[in-house]
Amino acid sequence: MASPTVARAPSAGQKHYRGRTLASAFGLFVVSFGALVLMVSYLLDNPRGQRLDQQAMEAVYARRDTLDQLLSALGYLSIGTMGLTMIVLLAMAALRQRFAAAVAAVIVVLGANVTTQLLKRVILDRPDHGYGWHVNSLPSGHTTAAISLVIAALLVAPAALRGLGCLLGSAAVVLTGVSTVVAGWHRPSDVVAALAVGLLWGAGAVFVLALRRAGPPTGSFMGSLGWSLLGGAAGGVFLVLVGVRPYGGWDGVGPAAVVMVIIGLAVALVVTVFDRISSVFAR
Repeated sequence: MASPTVARAPSAGQKHYRGRTLASAFGLFVVSFGALVLMVSYLLDNPRGQRLDQQAMEAVYARRDTLDQLLSALGYLSIGTMGLTMIVLLAMAALRQRFAAAVAAVIVVLGANVTTQLLKRVILDRPDHGYGWHVNSLPSGHTTAAISLVIAALLVAPAALRGLGCLLGSAAVVLTGVSTVVAGWHRPSDVVAALAVGLLWGAGAVFVLALRRAGPPTGSFMGSLGWSLLGGAAGGVFLVLVGVRPYGGWDGVGPAAVVMVIIGLAVALVVTVFDRISSVFAR
């Protein structure tokens, strides 16, 4: 007579990793929300913040032919493109039987993009302090779309592809975010706020997934950071090569470099942190 199957309780190691992941995800959620609140209170509502943000946006520009290319590229980041990308990610997750991660990836993309639209069009308002147009543009919709897809990809990516995900993801988000600034669609704060929205939803997804299971993280922080920085730098170099320039010639190199470096570092940090916190599900 076969002995009955007894469900094994989670080991001490599993409980340890689960507890660490839950704490990290909750902390990341709080930090992301706090960063978003700080950007709204200073860079959106405060006159000094508005002036600084407007000056940062005006530090970079592009010639008409370059701008046309960038706008054409941004046009490809549509609902249809996002849908096709999600189909590929879901298929990859289904083949590896990562169904919970696939559902979480869909929720992250939908939640982050709906949140951005509600914040930008319904909840937030930009006081008219005399710096640029006073219609609210925070957070950036294009940047939210890009970072949410990267976060979705990292949720379902196996360990072997996570470095590539950090590299390509950071490059894509930097290209998207800086392009919207160069086009005059968004200020740098709009781009960084979009990163915070994406990370907020990503942290929430990791928290919920960790309630079921969480293992040891794969890879290393420095490895993820290296790939993310390389991708961000590649995106910045590409923009310079195609014609993005500092406003005011050589005298404007410093401010333009600061804007691009801040966006690049913010993207690399967000991608790296999320890669590390979500790597506990990779297998």
